[in-house]
Amino acid sequence: MDAADSPDRSNERLRNSMDKALPSVPSSDEDLSDTNNKPVRDEDDDDDDKPLAQVAEGSAAMKELDWLLEQGPEDNDASPTLENDFLDDDFYQITFDEVDDRISAFQEDEFVREALENGMDLREYAKQIEEERESVQKDLENDYVQQIRSFVDLHSEIQSCDEVLGRMEELLSVFQSDLGNISGEIKSLQERSSRMSVKLRNRKAVETKLGKALQGMVIPPYSIKKITEGDVDEVWLQYLLGINQQMRFVKANQNKPIKALRNVGPELEKLRLKAAATIRDFFIERINALLVPNTNVQIMQQSVFLKYKELHQFVIERHHDAATEIRQTYVNALKWYFHNHFERYSKGLSKLQTITADKSDLIGVEEHGRKGLFGGSKVALKDKTNVFALGDRIDALKMQEQGVILVHVAEDKDQKFQFEQLFRSFNLTLIDNASSEYLFIYEFFSSRDTKKSADTSKSVFQQIFDPTEKVGLTFTKTYIENSYDAVGILLCIRINTQLALELQRRRVPALEGYTNSTNMALWPRFQHVMTLHIESLKRMAASKSVISAVKDIHPHYITRRYAEFAASLLVLNEGYDDAILTNSVQKMRNEFEGLLARMSNEFTEATRRIAFLINNYDVIVSVFQEAHNRALESELEHVRQLLSIHTGAFVDEQLKPYFGSMIDCVKRADQSKNMVQPEKGDLQRISHEFAQTWRQNLTSINASVIQYFSNFKNGTTVLHAVLGQLIVYYTKFLDILEQRNIGGVQPVGIQTVMVEIKKFRSTF
Repeated sequence: MDAADSPDRSNERLRNSMDKALPSVPSSDEDLSDTNNKPVRDEDDDDDDKPLAQVAEGSAAMKELDWLLEQGPEDNDASPTLENDFLDDDFYQITFDEVDDRISAFQEDEFVREALENGMDLREYAKQIEEERESVQKDLENDYVQQIRSFVDLHSEIQSCDEVLGRMEELLSVFQSDLGNISGEIKSLQERSSRMSVKLRNRKAVETKLGKALQGMVIPPYSIKKITEGDVDEVWLQYLLGINQQMRFVKANQNKPIKALRNVGPELEKLRLKAAATIRDFFIERINALLVPNTNVQIMQQSVFLKYKELHQFVIERHHDAATEIRQTYVNALKWYFHNHFERYSKGLSKLQTITADKSDLIGVEEHGRKGLFGGSKVALKDKTNVFALGDRIDALKMQEQGVILVHVAEDKDQKFQFEQLFRSFNLTLIDNASSEYLFIYEFFSSRDTKKSADTSKSVFQQIFDPTEKVGLTFTKTYIENSYDAVGILLCIRINTQLALELQRRRVPALEGYTNSTNMALWPRFQHVMTLHIESLKRMAASKSVISAVKDIHPHYITRRYAEFAASLLVLNEGYDDAILTNSVQKMRNEFEGLLARMSNEFTEATRRIAFLINNYDVIVSVFQEAHNRALESELEHVRQLLSIHTGAFVDEQLKPYFGSMIDCVKRADQSKNMVQPEKGDLQRISHEFAQTWRQNLTSINASVIQYFSNFKNGTTVLHAVLGQLIVYYTKFLDILEQRNIGGVQPVGIQTVMVEIKKFRSTF
C-alpha cells in the first residue's frame, strides 16, 4: 500500500464511522467569525425542532470535513492567495483616492508598519502570512482529527444529558401539575376546616348552655341516696351544696318554658325538707353536747360548727323554721353555760378577797377609832398602808403580764387578793370569752346581708350574755357598796378603761354597754368615798380632842396617809387627766394643810411649831419623790415651796436665842437709811459677845437641831440652812464694823468661823 494513501484511507474510514453530524471546522478567520456570530436559537422554541437542526448542522459539518480531507498539501493552486484577492472584481473598481485611503489604513496597521520599517516587500510579507495561516490551519485540522473521538463521546454524553433533561422536564411538568392539584385540595381543606370550626364553636356554646341546664336539673342518684340515707360529713356537705345550686338554678329559671324544670321541682322540694330535718338534728345534737361538763366550747365551735357552717346557711336560706330553732337552742344552751360558769367563778373569787376597807379606814379617822368593840385591833387582819399607798397594786393594770386567777389553785395555796385583782381577773376572763363568742356568732349566724348579719350577731350575743353581764355588775356593786378603798375603786376604773380599749382593738362592740355600766357604777362610788375622806379631814380639824392630842413635833400619822393617798391618786391619773379626780385631790390638800396648821398652833413655842410643820412637809416630799412619777411634779413643787418657807422661819427662830442682838443689828442696817443706826457701843458689845460665845452657841444649835429633827436627811438640810444663814449674818455684821470704822475691836475672822462650822456638817 502506498504511504501517501494511508492518511486518505484512514480519513475515509473515520468519515464512514460517523453516523451523526459534528460541528464544522472553520476554514479561515472569516469562517470563525461567522461561526461565532451564528444566531442562537431561542430557548422557547419547541423541543421537537432540535433534532432537525442538529441533523442540518451535522450535514454541513460533514461537508466541510469532507472538503478539508480531500485537500492535499500539494494543492496550493486551489488555495486562495493574496494575489487572487487583489484580482477580485472589487479591486478593479476602487479609485485612486480609495487606494490612498487603503494605503493610509495599511500604514496605520501595526504589522504593516513594522514590515515597512524593516524594508520588507508587502507581497512577500503577505505570502509569509498566508503560509503561517496555512500552517496554523493544518495544525488545527490535525488537532481536530486527533480529538474527534473525544468530540464524538462528548456529543454522545450531551445527547444523553438531553434525554435525561427531557425526562426531568416531564417529571417536573407532572410535579407542577400535582402541585396545582394539591393546592386546590389544600384550599378545599381550609374551607372545610373553617366550616368545622364554626360548627365546633356553635356546638361548644350549645354544650355550655345545655351543660348548665343539665347540671341545674339532673340530680345524680348517689347524691339523693347520700342526702336521704347518709350521715352528715364532708361528702354529705358537698352533695348538699350541689343540690342547693340546683335549687337556685330552678328558682332562677322557673318562668322559662322548660318541662324538665317542672319535673325536677317536686324532687328538690323533698330533698330540701329531708336535708333541713337532718341539719336541724345534727346541730341540736352538737349544741346539747356543749352542756356536758368539761367540754371546751371554743374547740367545738371551731372543729364542728364553723366546719359545717354551710349547713346552717342552707337552712337560713331554705328552711327558716329550722334555722330559728337551731339559733334559739344555741342561745339557750350558751346562756346557761356562761351564766353558770361565771356565777360560780364570781363566788369563788369573792372567797379570795382580803378584808374590805370600811369607814374606819378614812384618812381623817383617829388611830384609836380603828379598834373593835372589845378593844381588839384590826391591824392583824389587814395592811392599813395599802388602803392609801399604791405600791405594787398598780401591777393590776399590766394586762399582758399577769394571767387570771384560778380559784382552786389559790384556795390550795391559801392566797388572798385585793379586789382590783379579782375585778381584773373576772372581767378579763369575761371579755376573752365574750370576744371569742361574738366572733363565732358573727361568722356562724351571719347571712349575705352585712348589715343584717351585724344586727343578728348583736341580738344573739345580747341574749346569751345579758345574764352573765348582770353577774359581773353584781360582783362589782357588791364590793363597792361596802368599800371605802378609793385607791382600789380607782384601779378598777382604770382596769375597766383598759378593757374597753382592748375590746375596741379586737373590734368587739357587743360589750360596750357592759363597760359603760361598770363605769357608771364605779365613778359615783369613787366620788362619794373621796368626799368622805375630805369630810373626815374637816371633822378632825374641828375635833378639839384630836388637836389637843398633838404633843410631839414628829410627823403626824395623818401626814403619811395624805402623802401616800395623794401620790396614789395622782399616779393613777397620769395619762387620763380626769378633772373630777384633780379637783378632789385639790380639795383634800386644802383641808390637810388647814388641819396641819391647826395642829401646829397647839405648840406655844414657835420653834417647835415650825419644826412640826417642817417634819410633816418633809414626809410628803419624801413620799412624792419615792413615786418617781411626773404626775407628782406640780404637787411636789408646791410642797417644796412650803417646806422652804418654814425652813427659813425655823432658821431665824433657831439663831435668835444665841445671836439675836447681831441679827437685829444686821436687819436694822439693811433697812432704810432714815432709821437709827446702831450705836458704836452696841457694835462693840455685840462683837465682844460673839467672840466669847460663838463656839458654845454652835454646839447648842447643833444639839437643838438634833432634838427637833430625827430624820437624818431633813436634819442635815435644816442644820446646813441654819449655819449658812449664820455665816450670812456674820459677814454682814463684819461689813458694818468695817463701814463704821469701829476701833478697839478684834472680831473673829470669818474663815475661823467657817472652819468651825464645817465640824458640825457631819453631825447627822
